[in-house]
Amino acid sequence: MEPLYIEPSEFTPRVFFDPGNTVFEISGFSRPENTVDFYKPILRWLDEYEENVLNKNTEYSKSNMVLNLKMTYFNSATSKYLLDLLMKFMKFHSKGNTVEINWFYDEDDDEILESGEEISEMINFPFNYIPITPTQ
Repeated sequence: MEPLYIEPSEFTPRVFFDPGNTVFEISGFSRPENTVDFYKPILRWLDEYEENVLNKNTEYSKSNMVLNLKMTYFNSATSKYLLDLLMKFMKFHSKGNTVEINWFYDEDDDEILESGEEISEMINFPFNYIPITPTQ
């Protein structure tokens, strides 16, 4: 399956889902004009990934998946889609795949850290919190 790459813009994050390495990353600023139009194709890609990769695993070896979330800002509309996306990863996890979620945050940004903690609590799944030192 081909990777998913979406170039970041002024209002949308960078998205790079690499099925070959089972690393999935969303990073940057997310305040799209039309949140549905931006996030629905990403959720659709994850459905195809489940159908074409995870469900066709005939060797009975499960994937070790890493989701890196490096959000610098996201609005409330984005948070709904982040939850939808995370629920897909929880579904993958419930099917026996290992899922690791890394929540990166600027070490001076308590708001992004707290958002990650709240989301982790909502989905009842532990995140790894990774502080990033701001560059001068």
